[in-house]
Amino acid sequence: MIDRFRTIVCAVSILATVSIYAQNFPTLPQASLDTSYPTMSGNTISVAAGGNFQNALNSAQPGDTIQLEAGATFTGNYTLPVKSGSGWIVVRTSAADSSLPPQGSRITPAYASVLPKIVSANTSPALQTALGAHHFRIAGVELTVAAGVTLNYGLVQFGDDSATSLSQVASNLILDRVYIHGQSTNDLRRGVALNSATSAVIDSYISDIHEDGADSQAIAGWNGPGPFKIADNYLEAAGENVLFGGADPSIANLVPSDIEIRGNQFFKPTAWNITPAPWTVKNLLELKNAQRVFIDQNGYSILFTVRNQEGTAPWSVVQDVTFTHNIVRHVANGVNILGTDDLNPSQQTTRILIANNLFDDINETNWGGDGRLLQLTDGAADVTVDHNTAFQSGEIIVAGGVANPRFAFRNNLTPNNQFGVAGDNHYGDPMGALATYFPGCIFRRNVVQGGNASDYPTDNYFPATMAAVQFVDQASGNYRLQAGSPYKNAGTDGRDVGVDMDALDAATQASIDMPSLFSATATMSSQVSLQWLPVGGATGYEVYRAASISGPYSIAVSTSNTSATDGGLSDATTYLYKVRALGNGGTSAFTPVDPATTQMFTDASLSGAIIRAVHVMQLRTAVNAMRAAAGLPQKTFTDTSLPQTIIKRIHVTELRTSLDEARTAMGIRALAYTDPTLSAGSTIVKAAHALELRAGTQ
Repeated sequence: MIDRFRTIVCAVSILATVSIYAQNFPTLPQASLDTSYPTMSGNTISVAAGGNFQNALNSAQPGDTIQLEAGATFTGNYTLPVKSGSGWIVVRTSAADSSLPPQGSRITPAYASVLPKIVSANTSPALQTALGAHHFRIAGVELTVAAGVTLNYGLVQFGDDSATSLSQVASNLILDRVYIHGQSTNDLRRGVALNSATSAVIDSYISDIHEDGADSQAIAGWNGPGPFKIADNYLEAAGENVLFGGADPSIANLVPSDIEIRGNQFFKPTAWNITPAPWTVKNLLELKNAQRVFIDQNGYSILFTVRNQEGTAPWSVVQDVTFTHNIVRHVANGVNILGTDDLNPSQQTTRILIANNLFDDINETNWGGDGRLLQLTDGAADVTVDHNTAFQSGEIIVAGGVANPRFAFRNNLTPNNQFGVAGDNHYGDPMGALATYFPGCIFRRNVVQGGNASDYPTDNYFPATMAAVQFVDQASGNYRLQAGSPYKNAGTDGRDVGVDMDALDAATQASIDMPSLFSATATMSSQVSLQWLPVGGATGYEVYRAASISGPYSIAVSTSNTSATDGGLSDATTYLYKVRALGNGGTSAFTPVDPATTQMFTDASLSGAIIRAVHVMQLRTAVNAMRAAAGLPQKTFTDTSLPQTIIKRIHVTELRTSLDEARTAMGIRALAYTDPTLSAGSTIVKAAHALELRAGTQ
């Protein structure tokens, strides 16, 4: 099966360099949730098969744990009641922790045998909150509908429309490693309703959420203030996999706020993509009334459309949305942004950042729709699209209605196709579309493959074919640029045009955290020392080594420790290292590469020493070793042999430039140097200058 979405509607900190333009960027969420497992000090209430779960909920006090018998079925419509105090009540399986995925790892249906089953046999929720209920954590539980139920309106309901003031809103609610699902043939409108405050869905699996004739959602919220955390979940729904808004809140002036959507897998089975469709199939992610939303490290299609759904909430707004490090694949359209509601009064959509994402197979033939990458209508403000790579079959941008102020589209890589940038009355006229719908916009350093330079502003690129872009391996989905690509380091920020695939891979592939502070340092002419910080949940680590940036990489060290040595190496040679963590949940992404050069230096500390010819010659050997590993030609330096030569400014600056070129080719930042602009005189003989260069290679 294939992950696919219809459209992503709407939009962490992404590329720091985007702030060089005088635009208004999104505000990130102003509140975050601590979802770590609480320390429980109260009683344990065991509920065996056939026991009274509701009585256990009613009698439990903060600090207590309710254990439902593993594998048992509890059929009913259960309510989380209001309790005094602020301690947590945990509802969980009686199975041992070792029977579940570790904390921080996603559950799957494979664990169903050890999960107690909370089952609704009617249209009402299996689990819901009383007004004002708080501090419940549901862990290691399955929630579903009984066989034969033809329609259920939602399995988990954290709050509803009956709350008309913030004081009535349920809060501090967490679903942790839960399996929520419908049946293959029934109508199930919603998996989880988040009409609450300070609530999270983490490490969970929500599937078979679908309805014929109405929108259905894995997770939806419209009458809760937030903050919300939706992290590391599998989310499968026919309508919108995740939706905020879509119904007017009954609490005046309420906008769901401070929302983190990170590390999820959005999915729609291809079996739903038939005619006539068995279910109402729509978007993957939709924001109709939301602000300060951080969407990062997910896979899916997006829609950001402000909507005063029923005409009773003119305060509805979509603003401050950050959409970064996501993969949007196998969808009918990419991103659809509506500036203001075209049906009822609303506020203006503003401050949307779409950066460092991959849009792949955006295709109307395969999935319906228009195959457009980006659609903006009716005046969205401060939309920034930066460093994305897209393969869409239709237009890059289509606009309509009123103009979209302060729009920026830069460093993106995409085909032009028939019309490229278009708008009402401006199909086939990109310059006219930009002038009409994006006056004064920034449109720079984009690769518009197949486009005509005369149709676009200057300072963009127009290769005739995708082959001319020179991807590392387009057929296999490796959209990194080859070292010889004309668009490498050609962005406005000096980075490659298009998505940063290393950052994207690191963000979207990690099932456990990537090791941090990894360093590789040559300690001998044949040995490198390796170290990193421990990762929670890791059972071991693998260190890979290569002799050049083109690889191949092979395992150098496999260990359960957080330090190691790699020996038997060649003298005066640069090796590239990266490490990943291993755990029960899989493997993490690799760390960024760290080079180590087995060049030993005379006068290791240089304390009180004058920089001599031998020091410079050794640095030249190390720098050229770095250049060899980076695939760059060897540098021929001024005063090749340096016999009895006074060390000059040019000797230092050549080393700096040559080393920085190698580090850049490896994807490593250039060094920050003492006395960055050397002047004639004593500053060129500082020990710091040589020590910095040594550290940059060793």
